[in-house]
This record gives sequence, C-alpha cells and structure tokens, in this order.
Amino acid sequence: MPIHPIARATGCTILPGILERERSVSIVDYGASPQADPVANTAAINRAIADMAERGGGEIVVPAGRFTVYTIVLRSRVNVRLDAGAVVAAAEPDPDGGGNYLEPETNPYVGLQDHAHSYLRNCLVWGDHVHDVMIHGEGRFDGSRVDPKTGVRHEVLRRGDPEMPERRDSHGHRGVWFGNKGIALLDCERVALCGFEMLMCGHFAIIATGSNDLLIDGLTIDTNRDGIDIDASTDVTVRGCRVNAAHDDAIVVKSSYGARRFQRAENILIEDCLVSGCDMGSALAGLPSRDCPVADPGCPPIGRVKLGTEATCGYDRVTIRRIRFERCMGVAVEATDGVDASNIVIEHCVMEDVTACPIFIRTGDRARYPVTGLTSDDVVAPDGDVRLDMPRWILPDRDGYDRYPARRFAPAYRRIRMDAGNGGMLDVVDPHDPLRLNPANSVRVGDAWHPIAYDENAGRYVPDMDIAINQLDRLRYGNAIGVATVASCRDLEISDIVARNVDPRYPIIVAGMMDGRIRNLTMRDIDVTCRGGIAMSDAVEQRCVRTGWTCRETDCAAGDVRIPWLADHRDAHAEAGLPRVRWSEADSRWEDDPYNVPEDVENYPEPDEFGILPAYGLYMRHADGVRVEGLRLRFDVDDTRPAIVLDDVRDAHWSDVDVRSVDGMPQLVAVTNTRKRRTGFEYVPEEPYLTTGVELEGCEGLVREDVVVDAPAPGTPPDSLYPYPTIACPDNGYAIRPDSVRGLPLTVHRPYFRPVPRRIVTVGEELACIVEARDPARPDTVPHVEARDLPAGAMFDGRILRWTPGERSVGTHRAEFSIDTVGRPVVMEVLIEVR
Repeated sequence: MPIHPIARATGCTILPGILERERSVSIVDYGASPQADPVANTAAINRAIADMAERGGGEIVVPAGRFTVYTIVLRSRVNVRLDAGAVVAAAEPDPDGGGNYLEPETNPYVGLQDHAHSYLRNCLVWGDHVHDVMIHGEGRFDGSRVDPKTGVRHEVLRRGDPEMPERRDSHGHRGVWFGNKGIALLDCERVALCGFEMLMCGHFAIIATGSNDLLIDGLTIDTNRDGIDIDASTDVTVRGCRVNAAHDDAIVVKSSYGARRFQRAENILIEDCLVSGCDMGSALAGLPSRDCPVADPGCPPIGRVKLGTEATCGYDRVTIRRIRFERCMGVAVEATDGVDASNIVIEHCVMEDVTACPIFIRTGDRARYPVTGLTSDDVVAPDGDVRLDMPRWILPDRDGYDRYPARRFAPAYRRIRMDAGNGGMLDVVDPHDPLRLNPANSVRVGDAWHPIAYDENAGRYVPDMDIAINQLDRLRYGNAIGVATVASCRDLEISDIVARNVDPRYPIIVAGMMDGRIRNLTMRDIDVTCRGGIAMSDAVEQRCVRTGWTCRETDCAAGDVRIPWLADHRDAHAEAGLPRVRWSEADSRWEDDPYNVPEDVENYPEPDEFGILPAYGLYMRHADGVRVEGLRLRFDVDDTRPAIVLDDVRDAHWSDVDVRSVDGMPQLVAVTNTRKRRTGFEYVPEEPYLTTGVELEGCEGLVREDVVVDAPAPGTPPDSLYPYPTIACPDNGYAIRPDSVRGLPLTVHRPYFRPVPRRIVTVGEELACIVEARDPARPDTVPHVEARDLPAGAMFDGRILRWTPGERSVGTHRAEFSIDTVGRPVVMEVLIEVR
C-alpha cells in the first residue's frame, strides 16, 4: 500500500448544457462569406460576437463553407457553433493589406517560459478573461492551405514563433509576427470546447493559460505541434478527444509563468482519449500513416500525454486514465524547474507501437524559475548579472515585477566540443577548466570573499557576512536560483498499463536526482513487451548511427530526414553520449562500465537524453518508497541487457515480478555507486563523493546481480579525489571494438505499409489495388510482401492485388498482407466492399 494516500482529480464542474444559448445569428448576416477576403470575414465575425455580447449573450453560427480569417475575439456569454461542413481557415498574413493576427502582447515575464507561452494573442481564436463560453459543432478550424496548382498542403499557423523581443516592455516580436496558435485562452472561466475538428493549428492547437473550470470534450485534432496544452490552470477535464501530434505532444499539462503569476496546475482530469504520432494530417484524412519515422528535431514521433516540461509552478492532482496510445511515446511526468509534481494517477492505459518509453518519470534541475537580478532595466537577458547561464530567467529588481531573491546557487560549466569516436560530436564539460566564474555573485570585503544575499530591508543584494568563501568556492556561484529546493516528484500511482511493440532503446524510465527524489511511487499491473534486439555493448559504446530517408506526410511536400538508430546525440549537454567506460590504471586501458549513467540534471528532459540504458525493461534511480505489485517485462527478440536496473532505490517493496532475460544474463541488477555528488555539482572539482545503494524487499525469485560502480560518471573532470581520465575518445586510446560493430538494429525502425483505404467495387468490376511497403533500413529495396486470406479468385503479385468479384461476392471481405521481418511480422488488413 502507498505510504500516503494519493488524491485523485475530479476535473471541471461545467456541463455543456449550462452554456447553451437560445438566441443565435449566422455570420453570413453580418457579411461573412466564403468569397470574402479574410479582413472582411474577420471584421464580420467579430461584429457578430460583439453585437451578441451587447445583447446579453447568444450564439453565432458558422454555416457550411470555408471562411478565411485572422483572429476571432471571443466575448463572455457568446458561443460559437460550427455547422457540419463549416471551416474557419487561417489566412496568410498580409500586413501591407491590413491583414494579420493580433499583435503579440507585452509580457514582462518573457523568457521564463517558451516564447509561445508568453504570447497568446497571435492566434486564430482569442479569449482573454472571458467566461461562460462554448465553442462547439461538427465543423473544423484549419491552420493550413492547399496550393491549387500543386495540391501540396502548407502550414499557415506556423509551428515556430516570432522572434523574441530584446526588452520586457516590448511587444512579443521584432517587427514581424504571424499566427501560430489555434485557440488561445488566458484567465478564462467556465469554457467548453466540444465536438469540432482542428487541422495543423500551429505551435498549440489549444492553449489554456491561467484558466479555471474548462471542459474539452470530443475534439479531433491533427496538428503540426502540440495538440492541447493546459497551462497553470485548475479544474480542467479533457475527455473523449483524438489527438494526433507526431511532431510534439498530444495532451500536455504545464505550469509556466505565462499567466504572469505563480499558479500551480491543479485538479486536471484526462480520460477516454486516443493519442497518436502518425503522419501529420493523416488521422483527419481517415487513413493514419507512418511514412515519417522521426519528429522535426530528429527524435521519435511524439504524440504522447505529458506533464511538463514547463514546470515553474508545479502540478498537483492530475489523473490520466483510459487513454489509448498509438504509434507515439507513452506517458511522461517531468518536474525539472524547482517545484514538485504530486498526486499523479495514471491508470487503465493501452499502448501500441510505443516510439519511446511507455512510462517516463523524471526530475531535473533546469531551475527554470524566476530570480531577481542586480539590474532594474527591462532588457530580457542582462549581462553581468546573477546568472551566467539562461539570463532570460533574471527579473529586474524594481517595482512592477514579482521579486524572487536568490535562494541558492549552482555552478556554471564551461563546455568544449569533441569527437567521442562513436559517431557523434559532443559538447562536454571542459576537463581542464570546468567552471565559469560569475563576479557578480561574490564580494570581497577586507581579506575575505562573501557570496551575495538579498537584503529585504535594503531592497538589494549585499555581501552575506555570515559566509566566507575561497577562490574555488566562488566558482560554485555561477547561477543564482530563485527557489531554495530542487524539484521532486511524490505520491504517484501507475496501474493497469499494457504496452506492446515498444522501441527497444527506451525502457520504462523512473529517474530522480540525488537531491530531488521520486517518493511514494506505486506501480501495479504493468505489462510491457519491447521489440528487443539491443546489446549490452550498445549501452557501453553509445554509438550514434544515422541514415537518410525521404518521406511525405499525407498531402504535404516530401522531405529528407535523418533517422537515428541507436543513441541520439542531439543535446548540447551531452555527457550521456560519451562511451560508458572507466580507465583501468593497472591495465592502462578502457574497461566497460555500462551501469555508470551520467546524471545530466540540466538537460531538457526526454528519454533519449539517457542514451542507450543498461536495462531493456525498467531503469530506476534515486527513488524512495517504491511499491511494485505485478510487473511483467518481455522482448520479441533476444536482448542481452538485464530486464531491470536499480540505482539508489530505497525502501522498495516488490512482489509478483515476472521478467524474461537471455541465458546467462541477470534479470535484476542492483547498483552500489561510490562516486555520486549532490545535484548540480557533479562536475565540480574536489566536490565530495557520496555512496548510494539499493534497499529492496521481494523479488527473491529473480536472478539478481549486485554491481559496484566506483568511477565517476563519464565526463567528470579529474581532481585529487579521482585523478584518472573520464572522457573516452580516440585521442586517449578509446576505440569501439570491431567485434561489437554490426549492421543496423532492425528492431528499431521496422518496415511498414502505406495504408490502403477501404475499397468499394461493384460485381464484375476489376479491382487493382496497389500494396506498397517501405523499409527504412533498406531505402533502395522494396520489402517482400506476402498475402493471405484473399477473396476467392483474387491474385497478388507482390505489389498489386487484382480481383474481379462475382455475384456471390457481395459483402465485405478482408485481405491480409504481411512483411516477414526481425521479430513479429508487420501486418496490414485491407477491407474490400463488394456491391
């Protein structure tokens, strides 16, 4: 049983029926027309809304037809209904002709969160402090356009952002802006979004910030970045939605400072939804496809349900249940910015074709949290102030801004670019000069140096005379942080999760920090089968292998991408991309050390930040009070890593654990590490080392191995406590063993079929149906396709199914096609209706 009871979310209280309006008017009555230009349509629709608001409320109706517009401005007690066949389409900006989306606002807290969270007005539908509003119907919001000459679809609501201003008192652009959001709500209350569709609606299809009592029900969203973002909002229900978002997250809970105040995300209920990472536009087209094997940054297709990464204000009471995941990442809980995530429940979920990590729980120390600086100027990123890294998080020290005096300090590291000899160029901490001095954070008084501290009475930073520091200590004060603690994650319950066909590179990851632990975690009835086929040598070498691929998402233009097959060295802070080896002074050579996984607490939290882990099923570290009751781990193809690796896990009570492993490999590895350091100080020379271990009850039936790691993590600068090199590279004799190099791991990116729509033929009509398959591992080869269960008389030549149905064939028939590949075969079913 959990140590503490876990509170569950109840969601919103609003019901759609409460928001229904009797009075209605068509936008056509105000001059809107499919033939009108977007400036005229925008003015007509906004006149209709304003007129209805002045009359005490009602509903404006968008009839069938395609209406191009710029920003529609919502008003309280005025609903918007999209009839079947109605399309509200984003118009291309035309500043010279007077047409553009609302100008991004001035937000004095820009830089504390991603740009699109700071500025919301440049959107298709804008709600600012409105209440009692419903947008509903069977129509569509469309953020794209199709070129009539080429038939190629282009995004109009862009996935990127206007350029960030240089000053906090400026509007959110540098002279040019465009629309990049679908529906944006700021400080709204009692709002329902029900039933409609959204296509390619920019950075956020829906973003609700600082809002309360919100219902999102029955939407179908197929978009170019995030689907639904609930940011620093309370009492929210997302129910019955289908969200396809290959290039970013499908449904996200965040807690940024975008609402211009500290506000936790609380009481969020997400239930009965389907999320996916299929090709952009293919879900709404009715034929989900998977031609593009990576998202825009090069990571696997995303499409998941996530808490984070914006976590400045923290989360409490988030319940995620009865979600189906298809060809996307799994569920992620991320607390990385100084405030906790708590009371998180994830239950009754089914995942198929998981592209990265079915369950990902991560605490980190990006410390993306406001801190009051030395300056009173409104410049966004001041120089010579209390932070060397990410100066955008520094607030002016003057009235008009919330004050967050420095509560702790962390070092700022100097990084160099190097070739690790494993296929990647990495930015790692400089082993010879690892720390950057910030002169602003210490003051010399007499013969002693003192760190700065904020004097509330004086209203400024002064020397902290209670603490005297030496020159090395000064280097520990590179970045001031406005919150006293590092983030942790506590009180989580994850139950009844079934995941199949999981990318073999990414096991379940539960990764806390030394000082920001995961506490009181219950995992019950977890059943995961990964594709397997990864070797322990991959976890040692962290090879970066990429190949080229040309793909096309639905009716968008074809494009070239680079596909990663093993470790993906995309992050600038890339110690995790170094080979996991230790230097043997006795033998003068590098030895395998696969369980020595770098902390990388400042990284953007993603599964691929860990590289190839030494467990295929579950990797867990820095966790306390872990209850596991029913855990089943399998692979389709032999994997030479153990199923479970535990590193610094305490007060763990496990039962009913059933895992598979190859002969001679332990099922569970418990790591004792003698070279850990406090969070954020991993690369500080002469920082004392700490020892961690595993306290586990249960699992007596598993084959267990106890491992001791007694070298610092790769990339740790040598010092008197450990004088040996930690960066393995060609310059110091490291080379990947020739016997470990093999072809592409075929279980990572598998062959696939281009989907075939339901075919309708009449009796006596010949059906000629092309069945097309592709294989990322062999881009110049057509995979061999087998057919079975064909209708009587049908023929298949490996590419084309031909059949002329007779009188007795009236009805629905199923034909199955398969590609025999490593692991389970790839199968596609084609429906044929004979009339």
